Amino acid sequence: AEKVVARLTYLEHLIQDMLLYVRGEAGGREPIKVADLLADLRQVMEPQMLERGLVFQVGHGAGEAHISGSREALTGALVNLLENAMQWSPASGHVSLASEVVGEEVWLRVSDSGPGIESAMLERMFDPFFTTRSDGTGLGLAIVRGVAQAHGGEIIVQSTPGSGAEFALRLPTAKIE
Repeated sequence: AEKVVARLTYLEHLIQDMLLYVRGEAGGREPIKVADLLADLRQVMEPQMLERGLVFQVGHGAGEAHISGSREALTGALVNLLENAMQWSPASGHVSLASEVVGEEVWLRVSDSGPGIESAMLERMFDPFFTTRSDGTGLGLAIVRGVAQAHGGEIIVQSTPGSGAEFALRLPTAKIE
């Protein structure tokens, strides 16, 4: 029974990922305070990080900055990046989520202390259905890229094998009146 439930859960996640990929950005546009978004993510992810023995740090360098978009889609994209970082980091490793304002943009960075990413993988990692994990759908990073683009931004990856990885969502700031 446990195996059946686990398999059904996997299939449910696969279908949800496929629907997100096909639909693209879900929801409308709303102003989102970056500090609030990071606080929500900390609340969701910190227990999972602690359970895996990881140090989880959240930096609020964006201050009072806002972005405009779908909170649900952006949260999903960042959770995906954080889950990937968590899965690739060794026990007692670290994962960080940080924000900063650079000019007219907000950068949301997820970094980890995992093994890093080989250059051959960097070229394909955002391709739909490409995965290196036996339990992966290959849609997570494709969805992240789609969400970034739907919000007028992009996803940037920096990694050196053996030195972890950093994924940065670069999004335009929103003018709040």
